[in-house]
Amino acid sequence: MTERTTITIARQMGSGGAYVGQRIAKRFQLRYVDREVLRLAAESLGVDETAVAANCERLTSFWERLFGPLRLLPPEAPYTPPPVRTFTDEELFLKQVAALKMIAAHDDCVIMGYGGAHVLPSHRRMVNLYFHAPLKFRLKRVMQLYELTDVTAAGRMIRESDEMRRRYFTQMTGKDWSCADNYHLCINTSLFPLDELAERLILFIERKLKADQATAAKAAEEKRS
Repeated sequence: MTERTTITIARQMGSGGAYVGQRIAKRFQLRYVDREVLRLAAESLGVDETAVAANCERLTSFWERLFGPLRLLPPEAPYTPPPVRTFTDEELFLKQVAALKMIAAHDDCVIMGYGGAHVLPSHRRMVNLYFHAPLKFRLKRVMQLYELTDVTAAGRMIRESDEMRRRYFTQMTGKDWSCADNYHLCINTSLFPLDELAERLILFIERKLKADQATAAKAAEEKRS
């Protein structure tokens, strides 16, 4: 069976991972995979995509479990019950993993998030990347992307995102989401303009894939001799 090229990207919020990932996918003509995983997971669970989007890469909190469908409303507001959640964090995670494995088995792709480096089988044509950046750099990007004017709110959003992702992947995979041992390359995205960074990473990926291919060919030749 032919091994597909699989590039996984884990990233801190505001580090520019999606932008760089799209550039990489375009250059190598790979399928770019992001929200499609949510759609497939939702279909498999028999729920609307919006029901799973709010729980992507995050754990249901104790208070969410306790109060379930209850929410705070002003006294004069009519009560409209939210959709009842019919799946657990673990069930959603397993559906996402199944979707990732299906996509990676059929297409050369760039996978954005979802713990791809942790849950997909490792092989020679797989490259796992982790993007991080200083808070100052991330604050600027998050405020631009989400049109925020409150730097305190932006900082809180970033810290909560980092902590939730770390807790989520530790619980679901038993691994440290930000540990360098889990990736082929960890890069501080603030070191270069993102366009330049994408070009450097494209070169890195090309060299890694060629080196792995050469190693595999050599091993096959030695086995024959």
